[in-house]
Amino acid sequence: MELTLVSYNIHSGIGIDGRFDLHRVGEVLREINADIIALQEVGDFRGKTSREDQPEHLADLLGLHMAFGPNVVRQGRRYGNAVLTRLPILKSKNYDLSVENREPRGALRCDLDLGGGRQMHVFCLHLGLSLGERRRQEGLLLSSDILRDAVRKDPVVVCGDFNYWWNRPVPALVRRAIHDAALELQSPARTYPTRLPLLRLDRIFVDAGVRPLAIRPHRSLLSTVASDHLPLVMRFEAPVGSEALVASAPVQLIG
Repeated sequence: MELTLVSYNIHSGIGIDGRFDLHRVGEVLREINADIIALQEVGDFRGKTSREDQPEHLADLLGLHMAFGPNVVRQGRRYGNAVLTRLPILKSKNYDLSVENREPRGALRCDLDLGGGRQMHVFCLHLGLSLGERRRQEGLLLSSDILRDAVRKDPVVVCGDFNYWWNRPVPALVRRAIHDAALELQSPARTYPTRLPLLRLDRIFVDAGVRPLAIRPHRSLLSTVASDHLPLVMRFEAPVGSEALVASAPVQLIG
């Protein structure tokens, strides 16, 4: 079965016009109509926006299951990564990728039910701005406590904002068990900045259990203003049981 995944840094719902509009972000996601949505910069711990329930609100708008991994909680305001999906979420876990004296970062893992006893592990992450910080976070990501802990016989997708300012492969992830889908498909897949996307800050990595079919930035009138990143959309094949897509009530998992 073919599925669609989108990775999207929503910039706390603040568009390039400086306006906070989470409904606009939701409309961009409706345009894409993905089965799995991996979001970064969800929430606002600095108090610049009017909503403290950004992941819950987006899940309600779209009628999807939701898992949220807050990396910062300050005076009740949360900020982190989220996964929204039509597929049932079996389990979620938030891994700490923080580096001392830098902004707290994390990787949210969601185990999704593909049906027929099959699972898929989706990691949604946002790495740091400095090279040294990212090197340490990539090492944590590849450690036995995170990626190897999840990798069994099940397919794995690792996606998010890697803050890697070059278009070439991420050095720490070269020749590993996961592969850059855009490079496999020979697609530039540049998503930043929205008006003139020159850089591949946003990436999707897959293992041998996931066959990427197409990858592209989603460009529309709304997506070019809703955030400073364009959504990155991948169509892929994975071993899926059809019963996994039977509709059920959205659930919220926070971890």
